[in-house]
Amino acid sequence: MKINVTLDSPEDFSVLCDLFKVEPQAFLQKFVDRVSFPFYYSQPDGDERWATLFFLYYLTEDERLEQEMNQHEPFMNELADIVFKQLDFSHKNAAKAEFAGRKVMKQWHKQVMAKRGK
Repeated sequence: MKINVTLDSPEDFSVLCDLFKVEPQAFLQKFVDRVSFPFYYSQPDGDERWATLFFLYYLTEDERLEQEMNQHEPFMNELADIVFKQLDFSHKNAAKAEFAGRKVMKQWHKQVMAKRGK
């Protein structure tokens, strides 16, 4: 999915980007690329989980989404269960676990989009 977004860049963010010669678009793309429930659950020690954590934080802050969480919780629980079973206590199957998690995400997405279409 391609999207065009216009953002108001806060001064602190702009200054940091200037100081470290970071392109805001590249930074934001990298952040968005890291938002992943399957990765989040399959890499419990991974440093790349911060973007997904922030996404989850955002969900708790958005009152509109609170009402919808009941329909998402069963899928989130299934996702966590499937990923944790694949990990097998050793984390050596992280890629398998992430793949299994993506299958759940596709089912979840399909069901929610169908329900919203009604």
